[in-house]
Amino acid sequence: MRPFIGITGTRHVIQTSSPAPVLMGLVCSDDYAKGVEAAGGVPVIIPFLTDEEAIDRLADRLDGLLLAGGEDVDPNRFGESPVTGLGQVVPERDELELALITRMRRRNKPILGICRGIQVLNVAFGGTLYQDLPRQWGGRIQHSQKARRDHLSHSVRMEPDSRLAALFGGRTEVRCNSFHHQAVKDVGDGLRPVAWDEEGLIEAVESVDSDAFVVAVQWHPENLWQRWPEHHGLFRGLVEAAAQRRTVVI
Repeated sequence: MRPFIGITGTRHVIQTSSPAPVLMGLVCSDDYAKGVEAAGGVPVIIPFLTDEEAIDRLADRLDGLLLAGGEDVDPNRFGESPVTGLGQVVPERDELELALITRMRRRNKPILGICRGIQVLNVAFGGTLYQDLPRQWGGRIQHSQKARRDHLSHSVRMEPDSRLAALFGGRTEVRCNSFHHQAVKDVGDGLRPVAWDEEGLIEAVESVDSDAFVVAVQWHPENLWQRWPEHHGLFRGLVEAAAQRRTVVI
């Protein structure tokens, strides 16, 4: 049976013609779901749960987790005050994703992080972030590209002896897109950096435990894989790992 892959989403205000207060909703790009489906998984969009038992039961039933892109991570989560340049934060999303990461790790279920996903994953492992690259990192590479989503903006160098490189068929360099202004600063305990841009900024991390599928990238492979198939290896790897650990709950 196809494994169920949970995908987190972004807060969305639903405008209505009614004079009543606006509705709060959830959005998630179809590209994440399409990437999971094409890899053989069943995508499940996760609502903003707050009940601890409900989150526990969800983690029981999911076979894998995809942490999607979205808003900034609240710097209070890694012991810092906000700096000028910090974007929108959604505390309830931080709360949910951190809870899910903890539960999926306890169950040894696979996790793939994309863009914001690498950031919240690193924070869950005790790491820190650059809150705003232009102010705190500098550099010449443009990380918020103005080109279309499937444009390959810059290159990243990958650690040869890594799960990430294996997911790319053994490549040690790949070109990617770039739509972020936050990034991993201090790597969390239990993770290791496995990809960097030309200036040394961390672009991917993975678990130091070779038996655990915990991989995260700073770019957006969901926008690339249909044109650049090598990027679909991340989705295939997640789904294959989930299938191996598939949980059947009656």
